[in-house]
Amino acid sequence: MPMRKLMLIIILVLMTTNVLTYILMNKDKGETDKHYPPSEEIDEKEPVATINEEEIYYEDWMRYLETHFGEEGLKEMIDRQVITELADQNGFVVDPEIIDLEVAFLATLAGQLPEDQVEATEQEWRETLEYRLLTDMLFTKDVDVKEEDIQTYYETYQSQYHFSHRVELSHIVVDDQETADRVYQELEDGADFQALAYEYSIDDDSRPAGGYLGFYTKDSNFLPVNYFDQTNDMEQYSYSEPFQGDQGYVILYLHRELPEIELDYEQLKEYIRAKIAIEELGETPTVDMFWDDLDIDWIY
Repeated sequence: MPMRKLMLIIILVLMTTNVLTYILMNKDKGETDKHYPPSEEIDEKEPVATINEEEIYYEDWMRYLETHFGEEGLKEMIDRQVITELADQNGFVVDPEIIDLEVAFLATLAGQLPEDQVEATEQEWRETLEYRLLTDMLFTKDVDVKEEDIQTYYETYQSQYHFSHRVELSHIVVDDQETADRVYQELEDGADFQALAYEYSIDDDSRPAGGYLGFYTKDSNFLPVNYFDQTNDMEQYSYSEPFQGDQGYVILYLHRELPEIELDYEQLKEYIRAKIAIEELGETPTVDMFWDDLDIDWIY
């Protein structure tokens, strides 16, 4: 394999890994943050915690947060505004379908998300992806990349910009119709699908995960043949009536359905140009280098 092609592959893998790591780390941080009570519910005159009669007050808490995390948090806010301002000045925008594609792949890598967290999580992913992609575009705006190199890259990795229609599934498999009907009635009465999978399912591989199977395409070799077709008439976050499957009687749960996405060359041209340019520069973009382009005044 030519050295240039090998380097392009390595850069692509590293960038995808970095973006995913950044997003998932911030996802975890966001899940932690959501446990903090809204400020309007806090009585600042009352202690926020008591340990063996030793009290911690709101003012002490805020002082600790500002001391330990204030600079980092404020810098992150400034960085995002810097990128937004400079992207507007330079007329840089990210094609929404590129974000859709990246979010779709992230969804399949992140695994099962609670239904009530999907929208907020994906919105956070979108904002982070747009921020990182605009940063790359600004960082490489003065780098000249030949059109033929962009075209070659696109033709080489074109399959990576096609996302096939996928469904996210769980199932409960039981031995007989009578048990399947009983499980189905419990679902109708409001029982939790995961809990019933733990209790009833005979599929040893998926039972520890509450029957969760993951994301599959229609042509997947790892999905029983009639599962995908069964989802044709199902709504997202719904379960099927019992049906005969390969292992026994099945109740299928459709979590999410992700549509097919395929991007063409014109949509990807600037995106690919930035990828190649970063490889040629041999540097990882940071927002600090853009601060001098704007009038920034902060307390640190």
